[in-house]
Amino acid sequence: MGTNKVISPVPINLWIYSPHMLNLTLIELPGIIKVPVGDQPPDIEYQSKDMILQFLSRESSLILAVMPASMNLANSDTLKLAKKVDPQGLWTINVITRLDLMDRAPTPGMS
Repeated sequence: MGTNKVISPVPINLWIYSPHMLNLTLIELPGIIKVPVGDQPPDIEYQSKDMILQFLSRESSLILAVMPASMNLANSDTLKLAKKVDPQGLWTINVITRLDLMDRAPTPGMS
């Protein structure tokens, strides 16, 4: 955001009205910023995680965790954050995308 690429917890609201839709708020959160770029503060990773947790912690949240299939899910920061606020996974939905990038599992009995 801006010239120094900082993040802001202030949401941008977009309202779409229709008599044929449910009343729903969709919040698209940024990814976790690991390495500061340009004038970003050194604690940008903490700031981005903290901001994401503020939104995920709301009782009315349904977490849609979207990750590419080529990613090692055991090391996913997204799932770690979701587990902090939803340890049983009751309101977290994992969506795996880009299955075409996933390594094929070896066929049993074949080497």
